Amino acid sequence: LSQSSVALSKYRTDLLASVKTSDRIVFAPPNAKYTISVFTDIECGYCRKLHGEIAEYNKRGIAIEYLAFPRMGLGSKDHKDMISVWCATDRKQALTDAKNGVPVPQRQCKSTPVDMEYNVGQRLGISGTPAIFAPDGTQLGGYLPPDKMREALDALAGDTAAPAPAGLR
Repeated sequence: LSQSSVALSKYRTDLLASVKTSDRIVFAPPNAKYTISVFTDIECGYCRKLHGEIAEYNKRGIAIEYLAFPRMGLGSKDHKDMISVWCATDRKQALTDAKNGVPVPQRQCKSTPVDMEYNVGQRLGISGTPAIFAPDGTQLGGYLPPDKMREALDALAGDTAAPAPAGLR
């Protein structure tokens, strides 16, 4: 299958849809134009860079739904820390703290989607983070600055009337 095949896009969207929104950590503006799925790792430098610009993505109408993908694998310290983030009462704050280098208080909960999200990521062929997927299942690659992300999403949507981002006019 080619990277842009209809069958591959359907496979990806079906896999992504298998992860409930309530199992993701979501940062969304009030009226998002686009929602992207981002497989993230709390130790990843570009994941931290992306998260540090979350307000800018949101200002551009982009909602980010994080899925856990501990790059060091299941059973690693990274995996255990990500379980602690996903088990936190305030998961958004716990994720932000972890990405800012604040030690993660160890937590356990009855069920956590971290293993399931990691397995979905593996089935999608993810080998690094951030791994970003558009609503149609297109993999957008890794980190893109907010303006470039909006530009890529507009292009995928066929929104040629969208104004060029500042600096690209």
